[in-house]
Amino acid sequence: GVATASIPALIYSPMLIPEPLAYPFSVLCLFLFVKALATRSKRWIGAALVGSILAGFVRGELALMPAVLGFAAAFLFWHSPRLRGWRRSWRAWDWVGFVVLALGALIVVNTLVGHHSPSFDVATGHYKQRMYVYGLWAVGSLAIGLGILPLVAGLAALLRPRSEQRTPELRAFLATAAAAILCFSAYTAIKAAYLSTVFATRVEERNIIYLAPVLLVATALWLERPRLRLGALLGSALFALYLVFHTPYQLETRLSVDAPGLSVLALGNRDLAFDHSATRWLLLGTFAAALLLVVAPRLLAPRGRLALGAGGLAAALVLAWSLTGQISASNASNAESEAFLHGQPAQPDWVDRDTDGAPTMYLGQKVNDPNGVWSLEFWNRSLRYVWSLDGSAPGPGPTETPNIDGLDGHLQQQRGELKYVVTDSSIEVVGHVKGTGTYLEAGQPVDWKLFQIDYPARLRDAREGIYSDGWMGRDASYTLYSSAGRRTGTLAVTVSRLAWGGPNLPGDVDIRVGPLALSPNHQPVIGRVTGRRHWIVGSHDYRRFDFPNQTPPLRVEIHISPTFVPAKLDPGSSDLRSLGAVVGFGFQRYAS
Repeated sequence: GVATASIPALIYSPMLIPEPLAYPFSVLCLFLFVKALATRSKRWIGAALVGSILAGFVRGELALMPAVLGFAAAFLFWHSPRLRGWRRSWRAWDWVGFVVLALGALIVVNTLVGHHSPSFDVATGHYKQRMYVYGLWAVGSLAIGLGILPLVAGLAALLRPRSEQRTPELRAFLATAAAAILCFSAYTAIKAAYLSTVFATRVEERNIIYLAPVLLVATALWLERPRLRLGALLGSALFALYLVFHTPYQLETRLSVDAPGLSVLALGNRDLAFDHSATRWLLLGTFAAALLLVVAPRLLAPRGRLALGAGGLAAALVLAWSLTGQISASNASNAESEAFLHGQPAQPDWVDRDTDGAPTMYLGQKVNDPNGVWSLEFWNRSLRYVWSLDGSAPGPGPTETPNIDGLDGHLQQQRGELKYVVTDSSIEVVGHVKGTGTYLEAGQPVDWKLFQIDYPARLRDAREGIYSDGWMGRDASYTLYSSAGRRTGTLAVTVSRLAWGGPNLPGDVDIRVGPLALSPNHQPVIGRVTGRRHWIVGSHDYRRFDFPNQTPPLRVEIHISPTFVPAKLDPGSSDLRSLGAVVGFGFQRYAS
């Protein structure tokens, strides 16, 4: 019980994900299965059935629980005295027929499940090799996180010596353990293979952590009765050794959220400077120690106290290793959270503080890093809507891209309850600034402004195609709506490469200015070009362009070609963006 609550996967406990509930619920279900199969009581059978049905609502993966219960019952029936007596009368052709029927049933089940599950169909139909490799990666991460010994002793303990008396409880546990290993291993292999085709190649220990209690109970069974079949021990030891050599150690990552069992290796890498080779030797030493501890109680059986001490030492080392991994993962998680929080405003709930919980909307564009918006939405419960002008607003909740249906910046979609709007540095709305916040995106500050508005919401101005540090790519624009006032003035546009001192790659700059118009799909465009400038910008260049006698609403569009990638021109730069220049806009009205 202590070991089950000490595994590195308990790092999930404070996270808002299904695992903190799914892990103990899966243990409960497995317990109910064993009780139901051991006692055959209607009450326990009913509890097991209810638990297996509810499991899928706790986490999608636990929808496997009815299958686990079914396989466990089938395994128990297969090894029942009556069926074993019947099988003794089978001849060769009886076994051939049984195998054919079993393969046919497997094909039918595979077809039915594949029809309803695209991931199952893709993985089993096209990526069987990946299933094998990535499934073993997940098992290897789990074994490393547990200290290897529970895998060696636990798997070997499931094949009890023939001379041992099989109680109903033992039979029920062995059947349930075998069913759980079969179902969760298959699920993990299928999911890992499928994710490699649509998302990323990951060590998916996260999906197999539900086997940890099974292996630990089996290890406890060995500790109580330290007798193992030699063949079973040899097989489990070779399997563990294979995993040591073939599981990715992921030393480049301090915390792998999907593979917390590897956190103990990250600790050795960072605190003890263990490279890949040293880490492998550490695991080989751990494997040797585990194997020695597994055989020690049997070898020391004539000396009862020494055998008991060896078992106690094995249990203590497993707990120490698991807790070390869990603490390492926790420290890494805390460090990552603190670093993330460092990039947030000093008061993450600054919007709630300034609005007193009044309905608020986020309105942005070119959202390259969703972490800022996610954090803003998480910490501020008054934020009811997450919108963007270009469709870049991140989920997972509902988002919207409002149309602009007036030259005064009026948004076609409105929410009558809206009192405040949070915008990034590229957008200004009509209203007065109630508060500000700064978020660091890739080390660059992104300024947010909180506007208190009078319904309806209207844009004052907006910049498009410009990064948070002021650099533009190939195209950028600035729109000034009539909501800012219709007085004539001078529009100033600045184009600069003062911040770039690397090799010179001149860029042709084309600036066009004209009255604002709206396209048929409600997008701002230049109605007609009333001013235009050309220039060649190079390294350390700067120039200001003035366009006098301009009256809002108006729009500016800038095109720079070719652009340059700093990382390709300067070995000391890691910036992979295609950049044109740093641009700025200003509008100075004439005195009335």
